[in-house]
Amino acid sequence: MYLFFKEGCLTDNKSDIDVLKEQISRLMAALEDVNFECQRLEIINTNLDFQLKEANRELAQNIAVLQALEEENESLKRRAKELEKSE
Repeated sequence: MYLFFKEGCLTDNKSDIDVLKEQISRLMAALEDVNFECQRLEIINTNLDFQLKEANRELAQNIAVLQALEEENESLKRRAKELEKSE
């Protein structure tokens, strides 16, 4: 067992190594937790991206339907005016 001078006192090199090992173990566990959370968020992000793309497709379809209805409405208005004039 080796002793060395640290912060004004003699310390046990083995106990310092044990403390460092414990800290490394805690950091590795925290890193695993962070990696798991990152993977979870990537899955959520992928799902949200899919939902957004689907919503955009539906929106584009709805806009196209509305535009077609507006055109049909204008056409019907013109036809109604023509019928009124001919009466």
